[in-house]
Amino acid sequence: MSDVKPRVRIPKSAKKGEVVEIKSLIEHKMETGQR
Repeated sequence: MSDVKPRVRIPKSAKKGEVVEIKSLIEHKMETGQR
């Protein structure tokens, strides 16, 4: 599993109590992503 490359997007700044959106993407060898 050393080939796993997670990608995470987080906002550059966030204030206390603020709602932020975090996006993540992890590829899997068995999943092509084409549906």
